[in-house]
Amino acid sequence: MKKTKDEEHFMRQSIDFDEKDFKILVYNRSAVAIPDKAFHEELELKYFYEGRSSLLIDGNIINVEAGDITIANPYEVHSHLKVDLLDCKYYLLILDLDFFIKREPGGLDLRALLLTRGLKFENLIRDDKRLQAIIVRIAEEMREKKEYYRLIVYGLLNELMALLLRDRIDRARSSTLPQKNQKGAALIAPALSLIFKNYKEHLLVEELAAACRVSKYYFCRTFKREMGMTVVQYITRYRLSIAEVMLTSTRNSIAEIAYECGFGDVNYFNRCYKKEKGVSPRKKRA
Repeated sequence: MKKTKDEEHFMRQSIDFDEKDFKILVYNRSAVAIPDKAFHEELELKYFYEGRSSLLIDGNIINVEAGDITIANPYEVHSHLKVDLLDCKYYLLILDLDFFIKREPGGLDLRALLLTRGLKFENLIRDDKRLQAIIVRIAEEMREKKEYYRLIVYGLLNELMALLLRDRIDRARSSTLPQKNQKGAALIAPALSLIFKNYKEHLLVEELAAACRVSKYYFCRTFKREMGMTVVQYITRYRLSIAEVMLTSTRNSIAEIAYECGFGDVNYFNRCYKKEKGVSPRKKRA
C-alpha cells in the first residue's frame, strides 16, 4: 500500500506558537469543526465551560460536560469525536515543555518530568473550581495582553502546574521508565490513522503493518509496547468506545450502531460490549 505525503503527516501536529520566546497558546473555541486525530510533544489542556462533547485521548473515549478539564499528555493521540448532538465551548491551552526552564534556569522541567520520568497527568478532571479559575485568568491575560501580562501568566502557570503535579498525576499510567519514545509513536501513527478513519471497515493487521512500512511481526510488537494491548484488542476497544457514545447520544437502534461501528453481527457486538463495559448495550441506553 502506497502512503501519500498527507497520510505520513496525518498524526504528528506541529504547534506554531505566536511568541517564540513565550511558548503558550490559549484559545476560546467551539467544537463544531472536528479536527483530525493528532499527537504532539506539547502539553494540552481544555476547560469546557458550556455544553458537552466526546473526546478521544490515547485510545479512550472521554465524555465531557461543562466544568470538566481534559489533559492530553505529550504524544497522546487526541481529538474531538464527530457524534450527533454533541457541541461545546472550551478554553484550549497548549504549553511548550521547556516553557519554564527557558525563562528561569533551574525552574520547573516538564520535559524531564513527563518524558524522562514518564509521569502522566489524569486525562479527565471534574469540577475543580481552582483549576478552572486559573485557566480562565490565563486566557484573559493572554487575550488582553496588558502591561506585565507575561509575569502574571508565568505565575499562574506555575500555580497550575504545581497543583496538577501535586494532585493530578495518574499513578497507574505513570512510569519510572522513559515515556513512549517519539520513534515508536511515529512508527505506528499511520496505522492509528487508518484505524480512526476506517474503523467501520474490515481491517487486516497486514494492511496496517504495510502502512507503517514494517513487517507484521515488528509492527505487532511495537504496537503492543506503545499502546499496551494488541492491534485487534485496540480496534475492538475503539469501536466499542464509539458505540458507547452513540448509545447515549443518538436514537439509532442497537443493530444500527453495531454495524456503524464495524461489527458485522449484532449478537457478537452485544457480547463484546458486555465483556468490555460490564453491562449490555440495552442497559447502557436505559
